[in-house]
Parts: sequence; C-alpha cells; structure tokens
Amino acid sequence: MNHLTLKDMKIKSMLFIICFIGQSFIISAQQYAIDKKATIISGSGSLMSQGGDLFEDTDGNNATIVTITPTINHFITKNFFIGGGLEISVESQGNYSSNAIGIGPQIGYVFGAPHSTALPFLDLGIRYYKMNIDYGASDDYQFSGSNISLGFGVIIPVKTHIGLFFEGGYHMMDLKDKDNDDSYSGNILSIGIGIAGLLFNSEK
Repeated sequence: MNHLTLKDMKIKSMLFIICFIGQSFIISAQQYAIDKKATIISGSGSLMSQGGDLFEDTDGNNATIVTITPTINHFITKNFFIGGGLEISVESQGNYSSNAIGIGPQIGYVFGAPHSTALPFLDLGIRYYKMNIDYGASDDYQFSGSNISLGFGVIIPVKTHIGLFFEGGYHMMDLKDKDNDDSYSGNILSIGIGIAGLLFNSEK
C-alpha cells in the first residue's frame, strides 16, 4: 500500500487550492467584464534585437532584449479592482547580460457599463525589484528597490471573454546597489499593447 509523503500532500493541497481559486473566479463572476467578482488576466511581451553601427558592441554583437509582463486583477466592487503583476526583463550582448524581476500589488478603476465597447482604465501599482548585471569575468552587480507606476489605457473587448488592451505608464524607479548602498533613481515612460482574458459568467 502506497503512503503519501508530506511533500506529496503539500503538492496536492497546493494544486487543489489553485484549482479552487481559479474555479471561484469563474463561477462567482457576474454578468459583464468589470462587474463585481469578475476577473481580468492580461499579459504583454516583447522581443527586440538591436544591431548595426548604432547598437553593436566593439565585437559586432547585437543586443537582445526580452520582456514579459503578466497581471491579474479581481473586481471587489463594480469597476474597482485590486490585483498584482509580474515584470521580467532579460538583456544580453556579448559578455554583457542583465536580468530583472519585479512583483507587487496594484489597484485600479475601469470606466464602463455592461454593453461598453471600450473600457478605459487607471491604475496605481508598486513593484519590488531585483536586478543582476554581469559584464563578464568578475564584474557583476546586484540591485534591489522599487518601481512605483501610474498607468492608464483602454481595453477593447473583441470576443466575449477576450480583449485587447493598450496601456501607457509612468514609472518612478529607485534601486540600491547591494555592495555599497549607493542609490539610483530614474523615470520611465512606457507604451504597450497586449491581450486580456475577461473572466465572468456571460450566461446569467
């Protein structure tokens, strides 16, 4: 007779919790995309290769940059959501490489009604960041800090449960060098496009 180990029990319990939460989002969702208890899962990504005299390093290597930004938002009342997001960025060029990951909560408000063909939104979020930079040999640096973002955009439903979103954002970053505690701050203005999954019970 097989006996479940503590590790197996933890894994099965975690899978059950994930499935239960996922089903709860769908079953308890209401009549339209931004109604109370509806959920929006969205994501965007980019792959960029930069070459030529302007971007190649001294050895002729191109720069490659990959970014992925998934988010999930749950409406606690009509139009108002709370959620969280993840940002992953990887860059490489010759011996140089860097990677950054940010994760954190966000809140926002979506303007619209049951039959709206466009859903403008505003959001405010914070991401806690870690960044590693490696120049090859023994030259590597580690940074950590925060990214406070103000976002705005619009979701365009193209199917009952699928939409396109266009978003702009203003980011205020503050990172600290792990080795010497030096702080660096900067601002970023971003524009992006992605796909959104609209989870609600359209059969009610």
